[in-house]
Amino acid sequence: MASDWTKQFPDLGHPGYVDYEKFLVFKGMVIDFYHIPSGYSVAFKGMINSFSDEYSSEWNSESVYGRMDPISAFQGTARTISIEWDVVASTVQEAKLNMQKCETLMSMLYPTYAKGGKSNTINASPLFKFKFGNFAHDASKGSAAIGARAESAGLTGYIGGFTFEPDFESGIIDGPDDFTTAPFEPGEFYPQKLTLSAEFTVLHTHDMGWIAGSTNAPSWAEDISSTGGAVGLAQAGYPYSTPGSHMAGFEGVSGKGADGATGTGAARSPETKATEGTDPGDDGALVEAALLGLL
Repeated sequence: MASDWTKQFPDLGHPGYVDYEKFLVFKGMVIDFYHIPSGYSVAFKGMINSFSDEYSSEWNSESVYGRMDPISAFQGTARTISIEWDVVASTVQEAKLNMQKCETLMSMLYPTYAKGGKSNTINASPLFKFKFGNFAHDASKGSAAIGARAESAGLTGYIGGFTFEPDFESGIIDGPDDFTTAPFEPGEFYPQKLTLSAEFTVLHTHDMGWIAGSTNAPSWAEDISSTGGAVGLAQAGYPYSTPGSHMAGFEGVSGKGADGATGTGAARSPETKATEGTDPGDDGALVEAALLGLL
């Protein structure tokens, strides 16, 4: 479902105004931030310079005398998105709007305070929802979330900071030549082009991981029941909504065959079920035992 961007990009409604950036919006290439405490939204046309999505697993390792490998216990997997994009102005009005968006975005990094008698106390942290097409969205909302706004379908998390870099080589708008239509104050500048960058740490708001089945191969635990799917099938696809990803039909799930057409894992034999997780010959049990220092 396409979103309404007219408030964020007023130039979209101008008849006869066509540029490359306008088509970015029509294609859904929009960087959208939603500030949870205030309910404010700020969006930019997706002129991306770089985008990286890092998944890092954290293990608690302890070295023990006499063992070649440390005893390791899994703690969790974190996701961090780094993004850099250009913000370009085609008119004086758009240059001012871009600066207004930047100022609003920077102010969102500060907490919300409750007024007290002699001092203020923090009552809300600066949490965000962040959305960029299917690259950054709440996969639990299903495929309909791809075209939605950050407020309803964005990833929840916090931003470590923004970097604001005006490009002086591209030019600075300092007011009309005659100073009659829109006089500027001395020292009032608006960059024709600027670069923004941010690092967003995701706080997962839906189930993550694999659920072990009694008869089938483990299934992905993403909750997509709101879209009519069953928990475990994950046809919406985490994290990028690619249809059919991490369904049980993939080969290589514990070396067992599966029915990829239906997305259900092939049933294991009674012998396999009886010994899995206890037989040292089972690959999964062997690796787990090694990590826990049992071998």
